[in-house]
Amino acid sequence: MEENELETTCYLTRHCDVENPEKVLYGHLANFGLSAKGQGQGRALGRYLSREPVSAIYTSPLQRAMETTSLIVGELALPVPIPERPALVEAEFGRYLQGTKYRDVVWRKPRWWVHMVWPGLILGDESMRQMHDRVDTVIQEGLRDHPGTTFVCISHGDPIQAFWATTDRRPPWALHRLQCAKGGTLRLRYRGAQLVEKAYLSPAEIEATVAIQGRSRALADS
Repeated sequence: MEENELETTCYLTRHCDVENPEKVLYGHLANFGLSAKGQGQGRALGRYLSREPVSAIYTSPLQRAMETTSLIVGELALPVPIPERPALVEAEFGRYLQGTKYRDVVWRKPRWWVHMVWPGLILGDESMRQMHDRVDTVIQEGLRDHPGTTFVCISHGDPIQAFWATTDRRPPWALHRLQCAKGGTLRLRYRGAQLVEKAYLSPAEIEATVAIQGRSRALADS
């Protein structure tokens, strides 16, 4: 089969749930690792992906993404390369919001209103297209270096939703209409470099599939 006809799968995955008792927007801040719930989500992702021919996991350098990556790798049968890619990092606008409690954003961070209507319009923000493009550079690297296999990209909510909305040809204000939950993933099927199928898998769907697989193995072993 010609390389431009090979089918390759990318799981564009959001980091798992974060330990955040103060309920702040953590953006690019250090020392925000996974919660117990997030650790469970990470292991479930790893078990789900263990049935796939995973050849690499590209990860954002932020702690919560790195911890998610480690948990996934721990469930795979074979070690895989895990290159860090800054292009998968959190949205630039997160720096403006970081450290603010969720409940205080609407009055302490007024530029948030502009961002919600049209991301990228104000200084310190990124457009939906800019976020899409930087995520896509990593996906294209994976397609080039791992054709015919499965690879994973661990990123953050806004960049993933920007990729999703842009490939759906939605307007900029759709960025926050789509929600990739923590521990959720977009399964992207490519034929060569062409995206041919896109599906969102929620954490609940992933955990349910893993549970079914576990019961099936238990029955087979009994």
